[in-house]
Amino acid sequence: MVYTAERRGSEIVCRDRMEGVEFSVPAANFLGIMAIQEPPVIQWEEALEKAFREPVGCAPLRELARGAGKVAVIVSDSTRGVPTSRVLPTVLGELAAAGIGHDRIVVVIATGAHRGATKDEIREIVGEELFGSITVINHDAFQDEGYVFVGTTSYGTPIEVNSTVHGCDFRISIGKVEPHEFAGFSGGRKSILPGVSSEKTIKINHRPEMMLAQGSRFGVLDGNPISEDMVEAAQMVGLHFTVNLVLNAAGEPVGIFTGDMIGCHRKAVDFMRTFCEVEVPNRPDIIVTTPGRPLNINLYQAVKPLFVLEDLLSPGGVMILYGACPDGVGAPDLLLPYEGASGPNQVMERLKENYEIQMDQALYLCRILKKGIHIIVHSPNVEPELIQKMLMIPADSLSHALDTAYSLTKANGKGYSQVMYFPQAQRALPRVVK
Repeated sequence: MVYTAERRGSEIVCRDRMEGVEFSVPAANFLGIMAIQEPPVIQWEEALEKAFREPVGCAPLRELARGAGKVAVIVSDSTRGVPTSRVLPTVLGELAAAGIGHDRIVVVIATGAHRGATKDEIREIVGEELFGSITVINHDAFQDEGYVFVGTTSYGTPIEVNSTVHGCDFRISIGKVEPHEFAGFSGGRKSILPGVSSEKTIKINHRPEMMLAQGSRFGVLDGNPISEDMVEAAQMVGLHFTVNLVLNAAGEPVGIFTGDMIGCHRKAVDFMRTFCEVEVPNRPDIIVTTPGRPLNINLYQAVKPLFVLEDLLSPGGVMILYGACPDGVGAPDLLLPYEGASGPNQVMERLKENYEIQMDQALYLCRILKKGIHIIVHSPNVEPELIQKMLMIPADSLSHALDTAYSLTKANGKGYSQVMYFPQAQRALPRVVK
């Protein structure tokens, strides 16, 4: 197991084998380790063959793609940890059966507003055997040209899409489904928006009033304005066949679904719901969490588990986040609204007045801070000064983080702090049952 909690005398030792760290909590203070009860890893070859033989809501890919000219295969970047290289050969085989060779296929890495994939990342995404034998391009949301305007959604979002993707007459996406902090769930329509859309389009879809809407939260699709806007965008562009994977904490596939954009995505979501909903028996005072790979690549991605945990804590509660973050903060725009800010209220006002795409996490972090919840961060590759600038508390170790958390809760009148360990919380939909 990646995450464990074992008793040693009067202490509970929590161990994270992915990050290679451990920390101790007095047994009397420990509420437990929370995790979703994941289904077993699928028998890959059998499940893959069945998924492509029996797609949801449409004909098999080899029939659906017959007669197509140019095909775009839209895939996730390295921050998503999708085992694309295990799926892509089957997709290409289905296209070959439809009479479509490599010369008519382009793989587009749906970076959204992230940086482009490096050569080594591209090699990992498509696999060693396909690397160099098929055309692969990075989407770039920030370039001045290379987009086609396809219309405006009912939410007022102008849809500008990558011209290479638009120029293809058949489009396939490969992604994964898991809870998402404002789109409800990842996967499906997100390959188009934000995946291969322009900065302008992403910025308007991600605007503060949309992100702070009641329905824009983990686990919500119906009545979620951001998700519904994304669906409209994908329908305008045209997404003909999708592959949605569901992965466990170690990144291994526990489910694979193929088919039309909406039906396939909903089936994957329904499957995810069968095990991602977690009942938390008691409200903790302190929660220790980490995003795991690949979100621990930078702080911008690593903060995501905090957003699903905010409803578990009362004012005065403490979140402890840890992660390697080898790319540092990972989003320079994230820091801008904090310049000289007196507190979270001022940051949020600045965000509403002058918003950029990669400021979205600042919006949610400040929403947590406004509730009186403290955030402590331990990350060896993020400068303590930057953590402080973001109104959070740096810690040079997990034991230091816990000592600080105990002091904060004691100052708030809690002489006996209850600690919960909840790794990869962003993959769960937790709720307190009492």
